[in-house]
Amino acid sequence: MTMTMTMTMNRHGGHRAMTPSRDDVNKLARQAESLPYGATKVSLLEEAVRLADSLQDIELAFQVRSKLTSAAQFSARGDVVLVAFSWCLAQHDRFPGRFNAYELMWTYKWTIESVFRLPQIPRDRIEALFADFESRCRAMGYSLHALHLLRRKFFVLAGEREAARVAHAEFRKCRRDEMSDCAACVALEECRYQNSQHQWSRAVQAAGPVLAGRLTCEEEPHCILGEILMPELRLGRVEEAMAHHRQGYRLVSTGRQFVDVQADHVRFLVLIGELDQAGSLVERHLPDALETIKLLDRFEFLLACWLWSEGLLRAGTRSVRVRLPEAAPSADDRGFRDVQACRDWFLQQAREIADQFDGRNGTAAFRRRIDELPEVFVVGRDGRGRA
Repeated sequence: MTMTMTMTMNRHGGHRAMTPSRDDVNKLARQAESLPYGATKVSLLEEAVRLADSLQDIELAFQVRSKLTSAAQFSARGDVVLVAFSWCLAQHDRFPGRFNAYELMWTYKWTIESVFRLPQIPRDRIEALFADFESRCRAMGYSLHALHLLRRKFFVLAGEREAARVAHAEFRKCRRDEMSDCAACVALEECRYQNSQHQWSRAVQAAGPVLAGRLTCEEEPHCILGEILMPELRLGRVEEAMAHHRQGYRLVSTGRQFVDVQADHVRFLVLIGELDQAGSLVERHLPDALETIKLLDRFEFLLACWLWSEGLLRAGTRSVRVRLPEAAPSADDRGFRDVQACRDWFLQQAREIADQFDGRNGTAAFRRRIDELPEVFVVGRDGRGRA
């Protein structure tokens, strides 16, 4: 990065060490705004924060931290999000009325989600964030619509189906307000919740307005087109699922932020018997899945990879020529890899992540998902089978 700093003179006429100015901070922030989400954008804004702190300029430091929080969120850096947002929240409480409370609360919502997707954040810390967010919503006169949606998301992630049902009931009692997610995102989460409850018809129904194009947003219909594939298969609606796969994969094929959705498409291809196509997606997206800091997304993709390798073994394929990252089992001189070794490696990587989440959540939900993987194969090309 390049930057010009203000130079000051000492009393003997010589130059003292360069010191930053507000212009220096703003230049870094503008430079970061021109970049796509990712490590470089986050690094530039982290440097802008450091310079703003050295100036002891609270407003400027708050402004650039807000930009950093947003950039880190969309760059899959939940660890950075929590640190930056916690500082902003502390300044808001320290100086009442000085900062925009509405914008802060919006940021609070997706900070909480970023945090509970990181297994290293203790559950009691997550519960404290939920409690604080609820208290602030009540104090500011907001509905608890956003809170109960967040809680339902967390319980779905943790595999606590009964707690998710309770949160769902509370969510449905609440009115939408200006703190609520957009209607398209709410539809996606409704679809995910119904899937977690094995309510396949309700999941398809929830996705309907997005699939029909009546609801859209920055990430929809991208995500819901992946989420809808399994319930459609469960209901035997294979042709519709294929159409949604083709439409959806085009939207997420080049987005590193869509690793979990790409996993949905791998899983779908395996279950309809298109193992070669599934292998192409594994080859293309596994490097990003292994690099992402979003362990939840990595877990989802590893499960899809296990399904693909298990599908190959069930089809009698013992070795396959496929490009995989160096960490995977090595290929022979002809470029072929042992499928069973790959399957076991995918499983090992997934179990390590599962143990982190289950240990944090105090459940066995992630391990249970792994143990139940073979049952997924009851959904085949015709979509019929037990749930």
